[in-house]
Amino acid sequence: MAVLAGSSLSSCRKTELEEIVNLGYLPPFTLPDSLALTYGQKIQLDLPAEYQNLPDVTLALSFRDNAAVKVNATDSLTTLVARAVTVDQATRKVSIDAGQLYPSTTTSSTSGVRTPRNYLATLTATSSTGFKAVKSHIKIKVLPAQLNIVEIPTTDIIPYGYGIYDNKPLYYTVDYAGLNATNTQLVLEVNGRPDGKVSIAKQQVVVAADAGDSDQKAEWIYDLLPTLTKDGYRVAYRQFRVVLMPKPKFFFGTYYSDYNLTILENRLVLQLGKAYTSKAPTFYPAKYQGTYALKTIEKDGAPFTDSYKIFSVDAATGKITIAPNTVLAAGEYKLTLQTQATTGLTLETALTLVMEQ
Repeated sequence: MAVLAGSSLSSCRKTELEEIVNLGYLPPFTLPDSLALTYGQKIQLDLPAEYQNLPDVTLALSFRDNAAVKVNATDSLTTLVARAVTVDQATRKVSIDAGQLYPSTTTSSTSGVRTPRNYLATLTATSSTGFKAVKSHIKIKVLPAQLNIVEIPTTDIIPYGYGIYDNKPLYYTVDYAGLNATNTQLVLEVNGRPDGKVSIAKQQVVVAADAGDSDQKAEWIYDLLPTLTKDGYRVAYRQFRVVLMPKPKFFFGTYYSDYNLTILENRLVLQLGKAYTSKAPTFYPAKYQGTYALKTIEKDGAPFTDSYKIFSVDAATGKITIAPNTVLAAGEYKLTLQTQATTGLTLETALTLVMEQ
């Protein structure tokens, strides 16, 4: 009777296991025959509980199925895998440390060597009391890890950072996300047409103060890829984009972008006590538009408390509404509207309403 390596005990009832042992075989392993791990990930694999009661059994790992190739200055592929995959005779556990390997099918920029599609290990159990040995072949695929950018939420596949032209550099800190940085190097790849305005200094990506459009009028996007390498192999990275743009235009009035022409409509004369709804404020570029809130109200230059909730703002559009009322006195009411653009920038603009009888 042959025992298949890696066959599952979940389908073997206790009586079937006893039959296998009675035929002279050790209990079959329940290890997965294929694993996909992320660089830096550590896992432990348990052998069947029956192995805890078999003190005469010896466990051994073999790595001969790996190609005879040198993957760095000191290690062969076999040596590398042997350091990453170990077995504990006492606890009957197999440990795999993907941080000791390199991501699969990755080519080293220093040696030109390409890692295999799978790293291979074979676990063998032998008995000193006559039971026939069993084996389990394990294929291990390693995926590159992801870095984080401290200043940008990294929930999106490709996160965006935003900046305005203000002649100041921007800094983005690379977080190794718990990875061991020993013997690694952080490098920066710039997709598209690099202009030399973005660099890396220690653990920060630096966007120069004069980066982007030379006239500081057009939106400019840098597609960046900070990459952690080890022995020339890419082990972790994070793609993100930095968008540089002029300060968004935010005011009550009309903007003609083709001519860069602004017409302000931020002072209006209204009849006292009548209902009124303003036009929506202009926000340009519109794609960065956020939500709106009424920050302050002044009457004739002094703070005004809107006890009757006469003034309100539509959070989605920024339109200001005045409810019909009999409590407002004639005068100039300055309403300051605030918005937080999707870039994170907070902007303010004011609308002055002159109430007359």
